[in-house]
Order: sequence, then structure tokens, then C-alpha cells
Amino acid sequence: MRPSLVKAVLGKRAAGVLFAAAACVAALIVPAQSADAATVTTGPVFNRPTGTTAEQQAIRAQVRSVIANADSGSILRLAMYHLWDDTIAADLVAAKDRGVSVRIVLDHSTLDYPSSYDTLKAALGTSTSASSFVALCASGSSCLGPAGTGINHNKYLLASSVGDGAQKNVVVQLTSNLTPSNYSRYWNSSLTVAGNSDLYDGYVGYFTRLPAQDRSSWSYTYGNAGDYKYYFFPRAGSDASTDTVVNALDNITCRWLDTAGAHRTTVHAAMLKITRQAVADKLRALAGEGCLVDLVYSETDAGTWSALHGVSGITNRCYQQDDDADASTPRRIVHSKNWMIDGMYAGTVQKVMWTGSHNWSGPALRNNDEAMLRVTTPSVYSAFEANFQAVRAAAVPGTSDDVAVCKSDEVD
Repeated sequence: MRPSLVKAVLGKRAAGVLFAAAACVAALIVPAQSADAATVTTGPVFNRPTGTTAEQQAIRAQVRSVIANADSGSILRLAMYHLWDDTIAADLVAAKDRGVSVRIVLDHSTLDYPSSYDTLKAALGTSTSASSFVALCASGSSCLGPAGTGINHNKYLLASSVGDGAQKNVVVQLTSNLTPSNYSRYWNSSLTVAGNSDLYDGYVGYFTRLPAQDRSSWSYTYGNAGDYKYYFFPRAGSDASTDTVVNALDNITCRWLDTAGAHRTTVHAAMLKITRQAVADKLRALAGEGCLVDLVYSETDAGTWSALHGVSGITNRCYQQDDDADASTPRRIVHSKNWMIDGMYAGTVQKVMWTGSHNWSGPALRNNDEAMLRVTTPSVYSAFEANFQAVRAAAVPGTSDDVAVCKSDEVD
């Protein structure tokens, strides 16, 4: 079920607070950012919901800087589940006005809060054959999955040229939607990569498929691009043999010996949803083989929760913090979809990680439009591991996760 505006933006509230939700978004409206007000930085950016306003909005600021620095004559492409940020909508319109082609694909449920979409529609139009447009996937469907199922859950921004040509082929892969709660309540990450034409072209090819909504010709796509590998969903199949995450986890060797002695592979994940039984079962099996598995999550279900408990080698921390012990008010969660392996992977001792929009859920694999990115750059791994430790330290109720709220499946 799709979350309502009440649930997705502000947590569990009564419908009467829709006016408060609108005010929350309106409070974010500031003048469009100028190109000389920010520079585009490459590498990871993380928000910190427990920090200052600037720390909460760090990912938002990065997105705005890419848009502001997009060169005239270049192309911006944005695929996003929810865009409920009138300032970013204004930034995108300003980019179009200075000669940037702005192309946007959103999930239909972004209309739960229509203000930003209405701004974009008026300025860009909806004709996908035009140089600029805003398009919606069909109501109740992803753009490429089986009709009547899934959502466009993508969260990425592409820029062909920024900073007077200083950076080309820019990919910004987010775990965050562009909404107030994603900035101030949800732990999220982004990763900006510039100058990798193979990666950029892979993302552009996927983006181009979204507005066409030609489901019959779509098939799961992946490709290598240096330190990166991209995966674009949905993926057809019915069992673990066609589960991309399980396939990756199959490459792990949990214990190995070398001249320095005995070693064990670690698996760390900061993941909103762990509701895909095949993934939970694989993690349990890896723990049984000697891997050390450490998870911070916000949502499981009865089957996956059970699989991840009662076995040595797995530590679970639920992050479903209700700030004031009032279940009707907003709560903090981990919204990231980041996982890291440190040890023997694919026959080599290495550190490798994944990020993107892809939760460990069934719809993320079979129904939704999603992007997942594998990274082997050591500095990127280190930054994501540090962020994992920060989320881990903040998680509430933490290891006391045998409670109903940690076993529910509510947020997209």
C-alpha cells in the first residue's frame, strides 16, 4: 500500500495535519540558488537528522548545487519517488529558464502533495518529446514493472555538464526523496560521481526508458563502469536465483586464512526495509558460516525478523525512534539502503559496498523502478562505514527490537 502524505512526510498523524505538512514544505522555500553560491562536490554526502539544520539538509544542498551549476545547453535528468520541495522545483524551473533541458520522471503518488509538481508542470510541460518535461508513471504502477504493481522508487539526478564544463557526466545517486521528512527525520545518503561516462550513459539509458513506460520490452539491466557497477530494476523471476542481493551475498567467503592468521568477513547494512525472506535467510546462513552480520533497520516482518534473530553472528538494531514517546508524532528512522562487505568477496580480500534506492523488499526486486550502485572505491567505502557507525550509535530502540513497530512495513 502506498503511504499517504501524512505517513510519508510527517509520520503517523491524523489527516487533519495536512495543513501543517504544507506549512512544513513552505518553510523550506527560499530563493533559487545561484551558480556562484555553491560548488558541486564529488563523493559521499550524508544528512544528520539529529544535527543542525545545515546537517539535516546536506543532501538537499548538494542536489541544489548540481542544479544551480548545470550549464546552459546541458541536460538535467531527475528520477524521483516523491518531490515535495517547492524550492527545488523553483531551482529546476530556473535551470530551464537559463537554457538547461530539464527532464523529470516522478511516481504518480508525488501528487499527494501537488504544489511542486504543479510548478514543474506549468514551466516544463508534460510532453516527453519536448526538450524539457515532467512525467508521471501511471497511477498505481511503476513505469517499467508489471502493470498495476510497484512504484517508481528511483532517487537519482543526472547532469551532463556543470560549472562551465568543469565537470561532465555527473551522477548523483540518493537514498533520499526530496521531502521535508527525508531531510530532518530520516537518515539518508547520496553519492556524486563525475566524469565516468560509462556510469553516466548507463543511467541515461535507464532514465530514457522510464517515461516511455514500455513494460513489454523492459528487462533487468546491469553494467560495469570502473569502480562502479549499476543495477536497474525491476527484475523478473520467482526465486532466489534471480535475486540480485542474494547473488551478491553468494560471493562471500566467511572465514579464511592467510599469513596473518584467521579472518572473518563482516556484513554491515543500514537498511529501511528488510522484508525479503530470501535475503534474510541468506544473512542467517552467512552468520552460520562464520560471517559477522551487523544490521540497522527500521522495518521487517514476522518472517524476516525471525530469520535474523536467534543465531550467533547477527546483531540487529531497530531504528524507529519516537522522539517524545507519542506515537502520533513524527519519528526518526533509517531510510538508507546501504550495505558493506569487508573481507573475502568473489575470491579477493576487499571492501565493497552498495547504495541506491533498493530496499531489501520483494517489490524493490520484482515490481519497482529502482537503481542500485556497487562501489569499490576505498575512500567511499570508508565514508559509508563511518556513517553506518553513526546511525548504529543513534538507533533507538536499538537491540531491544522485539516490539511491534520494528516488525511492521509502512514507509516507502
